Amino acid sequence: MTGPRTPLEATNATDATDTEAERMTHRLNPIDEVFLSMEGEVGLIHGQFLRFGGKPPPLKELHDHLAQRLPGLPGLTHRLTSSSGRQRREPADAFDPAAHLEEQEFPAGTLLDGVLTALVREPLPVNAPPWSMRLVHGYADGEFGICYRVHHSAEDGMGAAHVVSALFGDCGPVDGRRAAAGPRPLISGSMRELVRGTLSVGAGLGRALVPARAWPRAPKPRPERLGVCSAGATSNELRELSRRCGGTLNDAFLMTLWQALNDWSATGEGHLRSRLRTTPVAVRMPLSTRRPGEDALLGNHLTTTVVTLPARGTPFDVAFTQLAGRTRRMRAHGLRPASRALVGILPPALTRWTVRRLLSPQASPLYASNFSLPTALSFRGAPAVDVTPLGVLLPGNALSVTLLSHGEQVRISFLYDRALPEAEQLAGLWRAALDTLSASA
Repeated sequence: MTGPRTPLEATNATDATDTEAERMTHRLNPIDEVFLSMEGEVGLIHGQFLRFGGKPPPLKELHDHLAQRLPGLPGLTHRLTSSSGRQRREPADAFDPAAHLEEQEFPAGTLLDGVLTALVREPLPVNAPPWSMRLVHGYADGEFGICYRVHHSAEDGMGAAHVVSALFGDCGPVDGRRAAAGPRPLISGSMRELVRGTLSVGAGLGRALVPARAWPRAPKPRPERLGVCSAGATSNELRELSRRCGGTLNDAFLMTLWQALNDWSATGEGHLRSRLRTTPVAVRMPLSTRRPGEDALLGNHLTTTVVTLPARGTPFDVAFTQLAGRTRRMRAHGLRPASRALVGILPPALTRWTVRRLLSPQASPLYASNFSLPTALSFRGAPAVDVTPLGVLLPGNALSVTLLSHGEQVRISFLYDRALPEAEQLAGLWRAALDTLSASA
């Protein structure tokens, strides 16, 4: 399916001073440690695929570009070590981006989803910071792609968005010392928010341990079983749908997902599809606990919540009202500030136990995330014409969906286990659902 990949020979090496190493060494937080314990899960590598117009550059140009920008991104230049029973990040000795760079050529005419599927099956470098970048070309005339992927233990979705912005934005990354700094004050909400948020965490834990409708656990997929399908839209299409129904862009995303899942499960066999036909779908969504100015924080700073989509057959206006009400209550429950405080206050072992339970696949059959990138992304003066997200597949789930906004463009991608019948149709069904719901609204 793909052509040969050519590693770039190492050309530069940088050594941190003892003072810098001491300053830049820090512990993983308990959420990072949970994802690190899942390191063998092939679905826990996420990132973005950026497409640029023009002739693909030599790989050395991308290497030199990274060498200039990486000093301000310590998360990409740090390796994991163990100290006193806790994992820590510290600067990698003689780090060079060449170990993380490869060039990959596809046959002419390869569809974008075929390119993405091949990329998500690739492993990350071993015994090195857990990320990779590929210069991709050949699949289409007059364009090339750059694919950035990173393990979830190193970055959450917001962190990966910050890295891409720092690498390909108009401005370089912030000072590395600020990027390596620990979280700001833990208490970021009122006492009322903290109490309500703590109760929400407890309720979510209860639902994870004893779900009202337990979903089947999917077997661990092999790399060759992963698949990706994607579709595009404009931000205005989603905003217009949300305005007509009194919701947010995220509500419009979930409503179109609801319709696409209804259409996908309407026919065909398969245990999960049968359940989707008869049971309201519980969707797990990440919520960032970062405060303004904390985009550069390393690691995972998030919590999750479950949003139940409307029952199949519910009239559109009733369904949208139900969904908007559920997400509005979710935002008002103080879950973000409470989760932020609990991660910093509770013993790490208790936090790890709680996070693992909250990610239980029995409580929800899929993971859905929604984030954005800044408009001005470019390489060698060529603007990024399109950015497709590559999401994660949590252990025990067979399907996830990610929506990414980049300027006025929106891209959605579904990552799935190919054991799911006809899952490759989901992106097209989502695009059709957006058209149908926009017309009916």
